[in-house]
Amino acid sequence: MKLSVIIVNYNVRAYLEQCLRTVFEALKGIEGDVFVVDNQSTDGSVEMVREKFPQVRLIANQENVGFSRANNQAIRESNAEHVVLLNPDTIVGEDVFQKVIAFMDRHPKAGGLGVKMIDGTGQFLPESKRGLPTPAVAFYKIIGLTRLFPKSRVFGRYHLGHLPENEAARIEILSGACMFLRKETLNRIGLLDESFFMYGEDIDLSYRITLGGYENWYLPHARIIHYKGESTKKSSVNYVFVFYNAMAIFAKKHFTQKRPDLFAGLINVAIYLSATGAIVTRFLRRALLPVLDLLLLALVGVLVMVIEGDSDYRIDGSFIYPLISMLVFFSIFGAYDLPVRLVNVFKAVVVGALFWLLVLWPFGEAGNWVASMVRSIARDMIMYGSLAVLVVGVVSRLMLHFLGLKNFSMRTLDRKRILAIGSEEEAKHAFALLWQTHFGLGRQIEMNAGLANSPDAVKQIRRSIRKHGIDEVVFCSKDLKWGRIIELIEELKRSGVMFKIAQPAREFIIGPSSIESVQDLLIMEDHAVSSSASRRIKRIFDVSLALILILLMPITILFVRHKVGFLKNLVRVIRGNNSWVGYFPHTDRAYRLPGIRPGVLDPVLADGLEPVPLTVERVNLTYAKDYRLAWDMRLVWRGFAQLGN
Repeated sequence: MKLSVIIVNYNVRAYLEQCLRTVFEALKGIEGDVFVVDNQSTDGSVEMVREKFPQVRLIANQENVGFSRANNQAIRESNAEHVVLLNPDTIVGEDVFQKVIAFMDRHPKAGGLGVKMIDGTGQFLPESKRGLPTPAVAFYKIIGLTRLFPKSRVFGRYHLGHLPENEAARIEILSGACMFLRKETLNRIGLLDESFFMYGEDIDLSYRITLGGYENWYLPHARIIHYKGESTKKSSVNYVFVFYNAMAIFAKKHFTQKRPDLFAGLINVAIYLSATGAIVTRFLRRALLPVLDLLLLALVGVLVMVIEGDSDYRIDGSFIYPLISMLVFFSIFGAYDLPVRLVNVFKAVVVGALFWLLVLWPFGEAGNWVASMVRSIARDMIMYGSLAVLVVGVVSRLMLHFLGLKNFSMRTLDRKRILAIGSEEEAKHAFALLWQTHFGLGRQIEMNAGLANSPDAVKQIRRSIRKHGIDEVVFCSKDLKWGRIIELIEELKRSGVMFKIAQPAREFIIGPSSIESVQDLLIMEDHAVSSSASRRIKRIFDVSLALILILLMPITILFVRHKVGFLKNLVRVIRGNNSWVGYFPHTDRAYRLPGIRPGVLDPVLADGLEPVPLTVERVNLTYAKDYRLAWDMRLVWRGFAQLGN
């Protein structure tokens, strides 16, 4: 047998299904087999493989044994000349396996080989070719010199930036996302080191390949898409510690014989610097709007004092109070929600101004110096302060929007303009699925698959994107070859649109960090129970109702059936463990609903409905898609006696 394809899967069912389709297309004409090693997924991956790909050699582990051990399980069972370790969130072109096998047959010293990888937006992934992370190379990366000088032969060696992206070359380290290996090489140097649970095992194996007298190669003419860590968020602190712990294992194994203290210290510095960076980055991403508002308001305050000739530049209550209060109202009324909506800024300013007017109005009746001071503060706060906050709130958001910062666009999540490339029938099915997940679309433009295969396809697609203001391009994989899709995505990477792929079975549309299907709902942001606004409103309602029920305890407890349970539920809701209203709880869901806190009440039993599967499914789905605070209030009123359940 020529080739064994080994895929280790963990809870990425849709990506795995897409990957397997591409793999079997690429295996045509090659004597090969496919292994899927599942590390105890809970998303139906195993059942999907058994049902749709019975020819796959499935190993369903009863525990998560890690990446290295899972791959080794399949490698030991393979009797092929070559094996390829492939991530499930990849797409393989039809000619990839043929090109790689031909190359390795021509280069008998090639023990391992990596291909050109692009992400779901078409951008080249620099980890396609990497250098050995020696202490010096690791140090340059940690202190940021690698990022500053990516093409340098000295500072850019981590990703071998000096090597051309589109030329074959010998490299030092292969990527575990797609690693072609000669079985003879593995028999001599050993399999993956199972002390690496996740990350680092590819570096260790690549290094041992070169120590064993073999070569590692980078072949750019074979291309794949790697959606890059759909189950791992690399901005997370957990990722940092797992990754650098793997680096510490590698360093201890290969580099610490001479200077163990130096390298151990370097690794520890990397861990804490990177963890700190991840925490700071996450904080800044979330705090950017509030911080920008504060800075601009402070600037406005200083300008006002300069204009008024206040040489002392003292910041008094007339500036501090409206500043703090308006930021609070911004938070309550969703001015910091994403995507940005200017209407929430107007709501916050209007309600804030009315609030201070009502609070300060009674002081105006008194005829003393206190009343005079309060009237002065009220005038500044309501007239000037509100106007300043409104202007700053609008300007800061427009500034971030026009700077093109991805997370701060004021475009809504629905009514997107879609270009579907494929046959008329497949395009219609794609639009139908997107209608369900987007709750409506804007423009729907079709392009025939024949045009997509023409020599000037890229030019025509770009023209259509500009002419119609396209947001997303959907490729219908039933009508286009996988290799052609990869080629088009790479060539269109600077077009500024999102690329997605509609699957042949018409069940999924897959893109970077998104899976759209009737089973995996993308709910319209305005009404979704999981949206920022809904979560905030729901939490305010939960806590407010709990406090009211506690204040009226001698009365409210009389109307509840289970008194002890009622008291426990009050504590759970205040602590955030529960909400007063949630989904009807059931385990066998056809739909993956947005996550919310478990409810004391549910919209099925509280409305006196029979909890048959069809009713439960429809009610839960409606609650998720079209959430309103009034619904929670009505359900609590109707099910008040059940608040102790």
